[in-house]
Amino acid sequence: MDKKEKEALRYGTMFLHYPDALTPRQVQEMLGVGQRMTYSLLREGKIQSVRMGRLYRVPKSAVIDYLYSGERDSR
Repeated sequence: MDKKEKEALRYGTMFLHYPDALTPRQVQEMLGVGQRMTYSLLREGKIQSVRMGRLYRVPKSAVIDYLYSGERDSR
């Protein structure tokens, strides 16, 4: 299985019961972190998101990318 096949499998099987566009609360649940950490990750651009006024929406693929990026916060 090559890298592209592994990536397609990962995106097709992780977090199946979550919608494709997530709220920050759903991101919290997925990552098992608190509200402050979630908003910090979104504000700093560590997890890609779209801001519409005061609301954030996060692509599910951005959360999966973050998990596989190996990037960790030192807090």
